Amino acid sequence: MKQEEKRRRFPAGLLLAAVLLLTAALAGLYGWHHIRLRKEARILESRGYCYAAADGGYALSCFTSGNDAGAHRIIAISGMGISDASIQYRTMCGSLSEDNLFVCIDRAGYGLSNDTNTPQTVQQIVSDYRTALKNANIEPPYVLLPYAEGGVYAAYWESLYPDEIAGVCFLDGTCLSDVQPEPVPTASLRAAHLFAAFGAARLSKAQLPVGYSAAEQQYARFLRIRSTASSAQISETELFPENCKTAYDSLVQNDIPKLYINTGMRYTEDAVKPYLEQLGSCEYLALTADSAVYMQKPMQCAVLLTRFLSGLDAS
Repeated sequence: MKQEEKRRRFPAGLLLAAVLLLTAALAGLYGWHHIRLRKEARILESRGYCYAAADGGYALSCFTSGNDAGAHRIIAISGMGISDASIQYRTMCGSLSEDNLFVCIDRAGYGLSNDTNTPQTVQQIVSDYRTALKNANIEPPYVLLPYAEGGVYAAYWESLYPDEIAGVCFLDGTCLSDVQPEPVPTASLRAAHLFAAFGAARLSKAQLPVGYSAAEQQYARFLRIRSTASSAQISETELFPENCKTAYDSLVQNDIPKLYINTGMRYTEDAVKPYLEQLGSCEYLALTADSAVYMQKPMQCAVLLTRFLSGLDAS
């Protein structure tokens, strides 16, 4: 009888031991990952990354390069899910640094920025940008440089606050219309968010294209690891159709100089032109690419952007 009771208890004891061992392993992994995050943040901070308070009560990371007294303050606005934009843009913007100030402020949940559960509406995101720039002592007017979905925020910004914007250069920017994009399922992002807390993103072997230094590759990896599937990014993804509608309904045709560089990767020329007419004063240029154009063809983009900035100076 006692032997039977012992056999019944043994599996329960083994299961408990396994649970305790797994819990200890996860706790150790969690602790190690977060120690690494703090160390990596210190490395990035020593390389010039700093923080500026945003409108939502959290801090956004800010990286600046170039000439503080330059002719233009170029504000990079990344696409969704791009946490290392401050690195990605460098090759394209390097040649512009002598005469301009390049600024990359990461949205909440991106790069070194704080994560938040505050809904990432287009109003919140643009308000965060404006407040963070003010707190970083970077005064308007700005030249906005949005990529892909970042174009939604740029269009909303220049429509509502035209006095703050000297120009906008869209790189494959999202075209707004009365037909909104379909909602994107976020179940996989939520799962990734859970695993990211234990450093799962460290297993990724993603690399920037050839042309970036070993240090830049490392810094980009640090930025991606710490903000994979953040709460703010999940919120932004869920709210993207609503944000597109809000931005579209807020569009105001104005005479702010604009340039739209289209690679044909997202839209045909015929699809883009009606949107550009709604924006007003927008030049259209085609530059073929099958990935992020500012990394695939950085020198060509730099030439076009330099010409655009020269046009702003002339006007």
